[in-house]
Amino acid sequence: MARITSESIERLKGNIDIVELISSYIDVKKAGRDYVALCPFHDEKTPSFSISATKGMYHCFGCGASGSGITFVMEYEHLEFVPAVEKIAKMFNVQLNYEAGSTPIIKSEIMPAIANFYHNNLFKHQEILAYLKQRKISLDSIKKFEIGYSGKSFETLAFLDKNNFTHKEAIEYGILGEKESQNYAWFRERVMFPIYNKNGVIVGFGGRIVEPKENVGKYINSRQSKIFNKSNILYGYNFAKIAVGKENTIIICEGYLDVIMLHQAGFYNAVATLGTGFTQGHLNMLSREKPRVLMCFDGDNAGIAAALRAAKMLSQASFDGGVVLLNDAKDPADMVALGKIAEFKIALNNAKSFVEFVLEQIISNFNISNPMQKEAALNAVLEFYHTLTPIVQDAYKRRLAQLLDIDSKHIKVSGGVKVAARTQFSHSLRQDSNNFAEETILINMLENKEHFFFALDYLSEKYFRLYADEFSLITQGKSEDSKIYALRFKSNAHLLNNEDFREQVRLFILQYAQNALRDITQDSNLNAEAKLALITQMKHNILRLQNGEILSV
Repeated sequence: MARITSESIERLKGNIDIVELISSYIDVKKAGRDYVALCPFHDEKTPSFSISATKGMYHCFGCGASGSGITFVMEYEHLEFVPAVEKIAKMFNVQLNYEAGSTPIIKSEIMPAIANFYHNNLFKHQEILAYLKQRKISLDSIKKFEIGYSGKSFETLAFLDKNNFTHKEAIEYGILGEKESQNYAWFRERVMFPIYNKNGVIVGFGGRIVEPKENVGKYINSRQSKIFNKSNILYGYNFAKIAVGKENTIIICEGYLDVIMLHQAGFYNAVATLGTGFTQGHLNMLSREKPRVLMCFDGDNAGIAAALRAAKMLSQASFDGGVVLLNDAKDPADMVALGKIAEFKIALNNAKSFVEFVLEQIISNFNISNPMQKEAALNAVLEFYHTLTPIVQDAYKRRLAQLLDIDSKHIKVSGGVKVAARTQFSHSLRQDSNNFAEETILINMLENKEHFFFALDYLSEKYFRLYADEFSLITQGKSEDSKIYALRFKSNAHLLNNEDFREQVRLFILQYAQNALRDITQDSNLNAEAKLALITQMKHNILRLQNGEILSV
C-alpha cells in the first residue's frame, strides 16, 4: 500500500475541523465549549459522545471510544489508515504527498468497466433474469450487488477492444485467460458477482453457471492476482461493515447467494467466504474489532467440516459466537427463498458455541460406549481443549465430562498463568496527585522526543499504577491507540521544559520508592533476611533520590 509522508499527514491534521468532519456522519450539538452526540459506536439514549474542537479529538464516556478525525473515519467506515486519510484529504482539499518509491496505487478502470458491461449485459438476457427471479433475487438486490452476465467469449473480447483495454491488462486482472497464444474470456456464460475489498473497490469476480455442464464447475472465481486473494476477502463485507460495527455481530456464510438473500431479508451483517472456507486471513481481518461471529455454513458434510475448522480457529482466538445449525441441510439462501426468515432467526439465536461444537464433532468420531474408544476420544479432545485459555477450559470442563460420560476429575486444566519469579509489590489505588504525575510524564513523552528518550532511560511499566498500558503503547510507538486519545482528551497536564521534566521524573521515582519501601516493610511473606536486604537497598536508593540524583529503583 502507498505510504503517505508524515509531513502530509501532519498538514492534513492541521486542516481537519473535527466538528465539521464528524457532523458529516452524525448529528452533533454544541454543549458549552465542546459538542456532544449520540455515540455511533454503541447504543445509547443519552449523548455521552463528546467532541473537542480545540483538541481535535472525540471521546465517548459510555464505551470509551476515543481518537482523532482520522480514527473516527477509520472506525465509522471500517477503513484502513491510508484510505481514511485519502478520503479526509478530499473532504478538506488537502494535497497528499507520497514517499519515494511508494506511489499511490493506480486504480485501473478495467474492473468497474467490465463489471458495468456484465451488469448491462444481464438485462439483454431475459432467460437469465428469469432464472434469478426464480431464485427469489429481487431487482433491488441485482442492482445493489451489481449482478451481471458474462455472455460468450467473443463478446467480452469485443468490449475490451472497443474500449481500448489491452489484453495484457485484462489477463493481469483475471478477466482473460491465455492458452497457446490465444486469449479467451475467463468467465463465459455465467451469472457474475463482482467481488469488492473492504474499501469498496472491485478486485475480482465470481461466476456461476445456470445449467449444469459436464466437467464444468458450478462456481469459479477470478484467478489470484496482485489485487485479488480470496483467502483475505469476505464477499459482501463492503456492504456489511457498517451493520457489523453497529451490531458487533457478523454472519459468515458459504456463498454469494446466501449473502444476497440475507441482505434482501434484512440481515445486513452477512458476508461469505469465497470457496476457501474460513482462513487465517479472514481471522486477521476480523481481529481488530473482534465482532461476535455466527458461522452459518451449509448443513451437509462439507459444510460441517468447514464449520469445524472455523470453530477451532475462532475459539482458539477467543472470539465470541457460534455455529448456526440449519435443519434438513438447507442453506441460508434457501431459507429466505422459502420464507422461513423467522426460523432462520431462531437458528441464529440458538447458535452452538464454538467450543461445544468442536467438542461434539471430535467425540462423534468415536464409539464412547467402548472404554478404549472413550479414552481415545478424550485424548483427541484434549489436544484441542488445551489450546484454549484456562478460564475457557474451566468453563467447559463439566460439559466435556458430560459428553464423554466421565468424572470431571479426569480432565485437567492446563496452561495456567505462571507466577513471576520476582517479588510482586501490592499497590494501593492512585491518589489524584499521583494520577496527575503519571499523566504529566506521559503527555510530555508524547509531545517531546527528548523527554521520551529521557523517560525510557529510567522508567518502565512498573512505575505506572494507573497508566501502565498507556506507557507501554507510547514506548511501542502506538500513539494512535484509543487509550492514548482518551488520555489526551481528559488530561490537563502541562508541557514542561527539560529541567522541569527531569525533576518531575525524579520526584515520580522517589514517590514510587517510598511506596515500595512501605510495601516491603508490611510484606509478611518475606523472610527476615530477604526483607532486611530489600529495605536497606531501598533506603539507600531513596537517599540518593532525595539528594537530587535520578536513578531507576
